[in-house]
Amino acid sequence: MPSVTGISAGAETADVVLSYGIESAWRTPPATTFKGLRITSETLAGTKNRQRFNEITGKRQVSPSVTQSVSGGGGINFNLSYGTFDDLLAAALGEEWTSALAIDGVAGDISTVASGNKLTSTTSGKFNSVVVGQFIRLYGFTANSGANNGIYRVSAKTSGQDITLAGKTVANETPTGTAAKVRGSMLRNGDLSKSLFLQKKVGSDWFQYPGSIIPGLNLQGGINQAFTGSFNVLSAQEAKAVADASTGGIIPAPTGGFFDGVGNFGGVMVNDAAIDAVVQSTAISLSREGAAMDYGMGSATAQGALLGQVNPSGTIEVLWRNSTLYDLFMSEANSLLSWTMRDPQGNAYAMSLPAVALMNGSPQAGGPNQTVRSRFTIEGAQDLASHCIQIDRFPAVP
Repeated sequence: MPSVTGISAGAETADVVLSYGIESAWRTPPATTFKGLRITSETLAGTKNRQRFNEITGKRQVSPSVTQSVSGGGGINFNLSYGTFDDLLAAALGEEWTSALAIDGVAGDISTVASGNKLTSTTSGKFNSVVVGQFIRLYGFTANSGANNGIYRVSAKTSGQDITLAGKTVANETPTGTAAKVRGSMLRNGDLSKSLFLQKKVGSDWFQYPGSIIPGLNLQGGINQAFTGSFNVLSAQEAKAVADASTGGIIPAPTGGFFDGVGNFGGVMVNDAAIDAVVQSTAISLSREGAAMDYGMGSATAQGALLGQVNPSGTIEVLWRNSTLYDLFMSEANSLLSWTMRDPQGNAYAMSLPAVALMNGSPQAGGPNQTVRSRFTIEGAQDLASHCIQIDRFPAVP
């Protein structure tokens, strides 16, 4: 039986497709195949700044309005899934993801060493591509039910054959042949200028958002919910188009499972040690302070973009067990804050803020028959000699 005609009063949200391409020239459609995004909602729209000029008109009415500038943008809201938003994260942080590590054992040349909590190799330069501070994931270790597998932070690097691991204790083991594998890719805030060409399909209509920058992002998770997030978008304008700007259609968004805050949450660490507290929620926010569009005479359209300065912040809410985190608040000591999370397929991210101050974490009694809670705010970017935010990613299968 054919579908009935005329049943819809208007376009449905199921008809909305949001996609993007990475610009090589600002505000210019890239000659590339766009990638689709998974979203829960969006508020992308065009805006006109109009002004009435003061005038004695001789009538009891104001002068007509004149458009002074146009812009576009809004919010993109989502549930976090692996690989879907990596390009937008890179645009927000102003950097590229590092090349994915592809380090495999050869004739059993990779070992975990309990003394010093190290990863070593008998092959010269084996770990040359590994960076201090990077998180790595080990695969292929089988002793004690694979206890040495997992995610570690590289806290030191003596040479290309000797790196020190943190966040988890290793036991002596040398997998045979090519079994041992090291993987990871890292994104840190940087100085690259990055912009996106976003487009939105609503039914048969297309709306374009050229020259889009990401001046803010939020990512939060907690009990009884998935990790959710939002990107703030600032665009040169909104333009209606008659066709898809992509070359060769749109690549569908990844379809993997969502990250949640229960079995797939790896816990919060401070200075590479798991905190002694029950975590209720975590959140990271990043704003690019001063990000804006620049305008000039002769055109209402933006003539350039200011990218601003990265400022990370966030919150951690825990059930009060002891004063360890509170003591960090009082001392204002710079701390490394991190946590890991996996999706149902085993893909993983590690979020870290390398120099933060925990603030305002006094315990509070919310009411009868409740556990005392403490909600700490996170002040990032406390060390100009270091990056201020880092995201690492790891595939489920090496």
